[in-house]
Amino acid sequence: MRVATDGYIDLRDGRRVRTPGYYDHAVEPAPEAEALSFLLSHSFRGHRRIVRPLSLVERQRMRLAMWADSVSERMAIVDRVWRAITEPVPAPTDPSKPTLVQVVQYEAWTYPVYLDGAVTRVIPPGGMSLAEVPPEMILRLDAHEDPA
Repeated sequence: MRVATDGYIDLRDGRRVRTPGYYDHAVEPAPEAEALSFLLSHSFRGHRRIVRPLSLVERQRMRLAMWADSVSERMAIVDRVWRAITEPVPAPTDPSKPTLVQVVQYEAWTYPVYLDGAVTRVIPPGGMSLAEVPPEMILRLDAHEDPA
């Protein structure tokens, strides 16, 4: 792309300039704990549960979402990552009160994932202890520990 002497950009020039963004390969991935907490700080339409941890590419996308200039750009990236690591679950029988669908545990952090009306979100447990949660509802995302 050429800039003329009067300061205007010559749009007839066929060369393209690569701008930073989704396809920028120089972006470092966000740390896994930071990416997971940023992802779960959002609420999502529909009823879904997490089935796998974030990959390296998804953590890079989360870093881009953290740096996004607009809310719509951030939500588009976050929603794509959310849909990649989750699967749909049936709607709760009583949509008027939140229903616990799973508990995501990463190192010392615990995130209870609830179906709340038409959305999926993390709501503070409100006094529920991790010992009260059935073991099949707990998803451990620790990379260094073997889930037993």
